[in-house]
Amino acid sequence: MKFSLSTSYFAGHRYAPDVMAARTAALGFGAVELGYFTRDVELDAWEDALAAEGLTVSSVHAFCPMPLGMPQLGPEVFSLAAPDAEERRAAIQAMLRTLDAAARFGAQAVVTHGGRVELREPGRFFGSRPYRSQLSRALQALGHADLDLVAQERAYREAAAPQWLDAVSFALDQLLPRFEDAGVVLAFENLPGLEAFPDPAECAFLRERFPSPCLAAWYDIGHGERQARTGDWPVAETLNLTLPFTVGTHIHDVRDLEEDHCAPGEGEVDYEVLLPLLQKPGLIRVFEPSPMVAEDALRAGRERLEQLLADVVEE
Repeated sequence: MKFSLSTSYFAGHRYAPDVMAARTAALGFGAVELGYFTRDVELDAWEDALAAEGLTVSSVHAFCPMPLGMPQLGPEVFSLAAPDAEERRAAIQAMLRTLDAAARFGAQAVVTHGGRVELREPGRFFGSRPYRSQLSRALQALGHADLDLVAQERAYREAAAPQWLDAVSFALDQLLPRFEDAGVVLAFENLPGLEAFPDPAECAFLRERFPSPCLAAWYDIGHGERQARTGDWPVAETLNLTLPFTVGTHIHDVRDLEEDHCAPGEGEVDYEVLLPLLQKPGLIRVFEPSPMVAEDALRAGRERLEQLLADVVEE
């Protein structure tokens, strides 16, 4: 069974592509997901490194190569769902460069973050004011989800989300024909935090609005676990809505309450419950551990998942 390793595992080390590829192969992975720290000048070197190690590229994480000249870097430096038209145009251009990279390396999918809905809390007497979700803080304070707070914050979100759905629809009108021509899937990743866009229901809505095989969901196991722990989206509810059009998964564990990007086996995620996802034929399975995860723990986590899936997965 082929698992992929995200190059984000090497973030902060300034390794050359040949070193990252060699370490990926030594850890027992057959493919990489090119992460959003990949630089334009590294793409030629990645071609040589992949060929030397016999690796392929399973997926590319937007934005890749990383946009130049930005005050900060990361997957949410632009949002395809931004109501601001100028930011949305920048996101579209960065996504088209990511698509070019995916096509160049034969990747099946581009993984993207949709951004964060800007919540507003109704004022006591008039108007409204910016609001940040308190679900994570409540989980840390109580040790369990505050379901009353969940209901309150979901109401704020439902009031704010429609303009984000309209904005991302404008972007998809432009992008999906290009993805279809290239034969690459654009997949929205689930993110922790109530503001994260699109949520599972919105993702299902977008798939109905754009019934293209090149628009998909990407299920991040650690993020889904964190969403469930805060009371935002139960894992089963998320998968019920999105599994039919889920193209890939990020694999990592969660320990304590919200420490994610651990190796499988270092946390409390029940991977047997996730078998309906993990055994899906053709699923892109990408390990996305923190750079702090020890190689021995990562290797053991990969072997654990291989053993779990050995008798149930048909590739």
